[in-house]
This record gives sequence, C-alpha cells and structure tokens, in this order.
Amino acid sequence: MNVSEQPFYVRATIHLLLVGLIIAFLILAQNILIPLTIAIVFTFLLLPISNRLQQWRFPKVLAILISILIAMTIFISLLYFFYSQILSFANDWPVLQKTLNAKWESFQHFISETFNVSSHEQQVWLKSKIQESAGTGGVLVLGFFSATTSFLASFALIPIYIFFLSFYKYKIKEFIRLVAEDDKHNQVLEMVKQVSKVSQKYLVGIFLDVVILSVLNSTGFLILGLQHAILFGVLASILNIIPYIGILIGSILPIMMAFLTKDSMSFALGVAGICLFVQFLDNNFITPYVVGSSVSINPLTATIVLVASALIWGIPGMILCMPLTGMAKVVCDNIDSMKPYGYLLGEEINYREEELIHHKLAKRIWIRKK
Repeated sequence: MNVSEQPFYVRATIHLLLVGLIIAFLILAQNILIPLTIAIVFTFLLLPISNRLQQWRFPKVLAILISILIAMTIFISLLYFFYSQILSFANDWPVLQKTLNAKWESFQHFISETFNVSSHEQQVWLKSKIQESAGTGGVLVLGFFSATTSFLASFALIPIYIFFLSFYKYKIKEFIRLVAEDDKHNQVLEMVKQVSKVSQKYLVGIFLDVVILSVLNSTGFLILGLQHAILFGVLASILNIIPYIGILIGSILPIMMAFLTKDSMSFALGVAGICLFVQFLDNNFITPYVVGSSVSINPLTATIVLVASALIWGIPGMILCMPLTGMAKVVCDNIDSMKPYGYLLGEEINYREEELIHHKLAKRIWIRKK
C-alpha cells in the first residue's frame, strides 16, 4: 500500500515524524549547516562579480578569489569600524557608570517612596537574585563560549565553501539537470535561476537599505547631539536585518544612551522620534523601492518562520530565515503540486485572476498566429 493510500491519521503521523527528524537534524548539524547555508547565499551574491571578471579574461580561479576577497574586505572593514567605536565607547564607560549609579539611586528612591520598600531591602533582594542565578549563569556562560568557539571554527570555512561552490557551479547545474525528469530540465534550471536572482536581489537590497538607514539614523542622532551617534546609527541599521526583534533592540539602545547621558526626558523622546521616523521611511519608501518584492512573504509567515528559526539556529537563523523562505516560495511557485504552499507563504495574490490574464494573453497570441 502506498503512503497516499494510507488513512489520514497514518499519513499525518508520518509527516509529523518527518518534520521532527528534519528539525532534529537541523539542530544537531547546525555547526555545519549554518556556515554552509551562509556560503550558498553569498555564492549567489558573488557569482555576478566572478562571472563579470571571467568575461574580462580573468582566469576562473583568480576571478572567484577576487570576488571572495572583495566580500572579506567589506566584512573586515565593518568589524574594524565596530572595534574602533567600541573602544571609544569603553573610554567613556566610567562616566556613564557614574550616571547609571545616580539613575539607579533615583529609581531606588522612587520605589521606596511609592511601594514603601527601603533601599536596604531592595539591595538584599537584588543580591539574593544574583546569587540564585550565579550557579546556572556560570554554566550558561561556559556553554556559550564553547558553542561560540566551535561555531567560529566552522565559520572560517565559509570562504572555502564559497570558492568550491563557485568553482563547481557547472557541475552542480549538470547534477540538477541529471536528477530532474527528462521533460522538466528547463523548468528546474529556470527555478534555480530564479532562486539565485531572489537571493542576489535580496542581499543587494538589504546592503543598500543598511547603508541608507545608517546615514539617516546617524545624521539624526548627530543633530540631537547623542554620544556615539554613528555607532548607534549603524548598529540600529544592521539589527534592522532581523525582522521585528532587531528593530526593537536597535531603537532601545540609543534611547537608553540618551536617557543615561541627558537629564531631560525630552531628549530620549527625541531619539525615539528619530527611530520611529526613520522606520516609517524604511517601511513605506526605502524597503519597497530598494529591496522590492524579492521576498514577498506575508507577515504571519514571517513571524512564524522568525520564531522557529530563532529556536533552531538562534541569531543566524533569524538573519537567514527571510531569504531562505523567499527561496522556498520560488520553489513552491514553480512546482504545480506545491503552488498552494507558495500561495500560503506569499502576500495576498488572486491566482484565479492571474490565470485568467495568462489565458487571455495566450488566446490573443493564438488568434494572431491563426
């Protein structure tokens, strides 16, 4: 008896077990899969550069190495920027710490007057909570550093993955052609080409979006006189890559800095106003024109995918979830049996109207030929 002929509850159980096995595999093999996935996405991005260099008579190996070197130069420059900005922030930390202590004492005084809890009782309660979490905190920190070390070790393989994926792109293309059914070679290759275009368009759009938001945020913070305005402006723009959560964290950090460095509450509100205004521009003008509809995923799907990716792969999963979901939608849209899933993932589209338009166009072409 085939799987399709099994009762519904049997098929549902098989599907749930399959999903569970896939999730377990993704979690257990994340140190291999995360760098490999990042490499695949960036290979799509760098292929136009290496292809153009090969058209200019560069050897294939040299063209691929130059494209990887360009990407690494941008990445290292970004790391150096954050390093220099964090050093500057560390130099100002003693002054910020004094301000933080003063704010904390004022907050304790407010709690004491409002809820009739003395400062001594607040300190005793706080110390007890710190001692309770100290034991588990050490284990968590040790686990974090060991996981980070192993991840960074595998992260160093990304340039190697990118090189070999670019070098063997024609072999991979031929493999896909051999695996596909004889009458669907062109359809499968066209689907792969669309997936490549989606990743390229999305990554280029995200890069331009980050640059524009960095300029807008930093300019606004500099006009207000926020300390380390460029650091917080760029950081808020980069965190904007993470859907929903990144926007919140990127806005809270400069608001907290404004609250610590200025006594006036209106200054913190001004920083919050800049964050809201820039986010309004991004959502309504910048992202639609810069990123476009390369990853047209509806908000419900984006939220579910974001939460699931965070549980499975953590922060890297939150960053990778949108382009991967967009690629999955392209695959679903190009396979007849999976088109309903593509419709479920994407924005509101009336497929019946689309089919009617295609039918009318085909009819007009047929009449002209006749």
